[in-house]
Amino acid sequence: MSISNNPPPFEAHSLHIEELIENAKQFLDGEPIASQGQADEVGKLLDMIRTAKKGADEQRAVEKKPHDDAAKAVQTLWKPLLERCDLAADTAKRALVPWLEKLEAEQRAEAERARAEAEQARRVALEAERQARDYGALDDAERAEQARKDADAAERAANRAGRAKAHAEGGSRAIGLRTYYRAEVTDPVEFGKWLWANRRDAYLDFLQEQAAVEARHGPKPIPGIIIHEERKAA
Repeated sequence: MSISNNPPPFEAHSLHIEELIENAKQFLDGEPIASQGQADEVGKLLDMIRTAKKGADEQRAVEKKPHDDAAKAVQTLWKPLLERCDLAADTAKRALVPWLEKLEAEQRAEAERARAEAEQARRVALEAERQARDYGALDDAERAEQARKDADAAERAANRAGRAKAHAEGGSRAIGLRTYYRAEVTDPVEFGKWLWANRRDAYLDFLQEQAAVEARHGPKPIPGIIIHEERKAA
């Protein structure tokens, strides 16, 4: 590769590779190779392109290495400290779980109690309203109105109790419980049937990936797949 006036490495490699690509267009014009001479020329061109790419990639690695080294040094410096933070945070969260679960159980019981009181207050109010309608006495009407207000208040209290969440405060945000789900495959065959019925595209992609792995070392009898042989220039 001739580099005149010592241009920057990227420019020099770019000029060389673009020149090779322009030369390649003379041979790779869609017409089939018709002679051994043409085949040899294309083979020579292929080797030059490979060599050019190797040189460009080596230069890329040279220019990238200081950045990689600097990034690695920063990572090495900070990673242990951040991992200690993660360990301390995880330990703190584990310590909070039993208390938050206890508090959540108490809040659930309180919500159930408040809901039962609200339902009872609503029944009292309905009965008071019935008596007020049947007898028409002012005292009954007043009692019915008060019973309705008591029932509304009990309903609001029950709603507040139902929305209560167990949490620990003291920092920039409250820490509460969150539900996570973890799957365990207990019957691979039945799960496979479910995937076939409900996630067929993803299931087929997975099977194709596994088939490609099995095909890497050549044909072999495997039920359900055919390993095709393809010839490529190497």
